[in-house]
Amino acid sequence: MLLTMKETLAEGKVPPALLKKLLKHTARGSNSQGNDAGVIVGAAAGEDAAVVRGAPSLVITADPITFTEIYIGTYAVAVNSNDIVAMGGRPHYLTTTILLPLGTQRSRLEQVFKEIQEAAAASGILWVGGHTEVSPAVNRIVVSAQAVGFLKKNPTTTANARPGELLVMSKWAGLEGSTLIARERPEEARKLLGPKKFREVLSWIKKISVAAEGRILEPVAVGAAHDPTEGGIATSIHEIASRSRVGVRVFLEKITIRTPTKQLCAFFDLDPLGLLSSGTLLFTCSPGEADKACRTLIETGVGAAIIGEITNNPDQVDLIDHGRSRPLPFFVRDELIKLQ
Repeated sequence: MLLTMKETLAEGKVPPALLKKLLKHTARGSNSQGNDAGVIVGAAAGEDAAVVRGAPSLVITADPITFTEIYIGTYAVAVNSNDIVAMGGRPHYLTTTILLPLGTQRSRLEQVFKEIQEAAAASGILWVGGHTEVSPAVNRIVVSAQAVGFLKKNPTTTANARPGELLVMSKWAGLEGSTLIARERPEEARKLLGPKKFREVLSWIKKISVAAEGRILEPVAVGAAHDPTEGGIATSIHEIASRSRVGVRVFLEKITIRTPTKQLCAFFDLDPLGLLSSGTLLFTCSPGEADKACRTLIETGVGAAIIGEITNNPDQVDLIDHGRSRPLPFFVRDELIKLQ
């Protein structure tokens, strides 16, 4: 017998009848007429694993979502598919482990499944199954996901930046962090930004995937690429410099920072360069390729800017602020932690 929407789930596995209904949100398998025909055996009650078609080179990553419950399904898809894109691959498959605290209602679980389904469809990734249970081991919902992608060219590791290349950034700095500030501190953020801008920042959650950038950049000869998460774009730039043993000159006036992000950071005394920036993709390439990539990203509505240049001064990472040079800050902890 199915639970009603407001009934709570009992400890342990999700009831089979409910699970069968929820699994309709996952990829349907090789019998479908859609783009999920690569799934030979999909998610089903009683099946222990999925069977999918592969590629000669695979990109594999795994990340849990523990910092928020709001839009947790959306975040789970984005942070994992973004790692695939940053490595130069195209995300194809996703599996999830969903742990629910005691007292979770059926409606809340259904919402998580819908979020994952919608985000997976938007990113072009097939959700092929996983595991879901109610457990006293957690005090809030935790989603841990693993993604698999196909690699058709050389990996774009953070160690691949070369002197003479330019540094490109898609979208804008502090994208993810701004949405989290608005959701975690709604009263202050709404008063500061006004209702219209506040709603706009909340809507940025729909832009934390870089799947579009990945598809656009497939024909571009990218050197290094990175998905700037904790520590924002500044820390990610430092990581590229360290791994590649190069220097970087970053031009502050070239970095896109939207006005609401500037306002939120000024009010809460945060540096937008050190703020969570999932949804932004950092990458290096030759000047010609950088111009081509930026032009295409802008024309398709994603947005991009050339924000720096790679030098042959190992680990010297400078921020050029209106002609004056100073070291680019390195953030050991993300600026968002200051709000806790």
